[in-house]
Amino acid sequence: MKSAQKKDFWQRHIQAWEQSKLPQKAYCQQHNISYANFGYWRTRLKRLENPVPKLVPVTLTRPTMVIMTLSMGIRIEVPTNALAEVLSVVVRSQQEIS
Repeated sequence: MKSAQKKDFWQRHIQAWEQSKLPQKAYCQQHNISYANFGYWRTRLKRLENPVPKLVPVTLTRPTMVIMTLSMGIRIEVPTNALAEVLSVVVRSQQEIS
């Protein structure tokens, strides 16, 4: 099954589950689908609906260090002269995950 077909398959099941008012596990058992895969796709599709905000341009005046706290609780301290390189790595890794 191709990626788009998988997405459609799981989207239909998640919508049907929401309408059924059944617990996830019971829905999966009734439809003979993997509970683990159901949870994975439910999370993945939710992230696609609500993507992480994109980076926005900022203008820095004189600071020598930029401190960022990511939504997952990670704190990054980067010298401004290395900021572009660090951000390009972060953006690339996000694209690989998506």
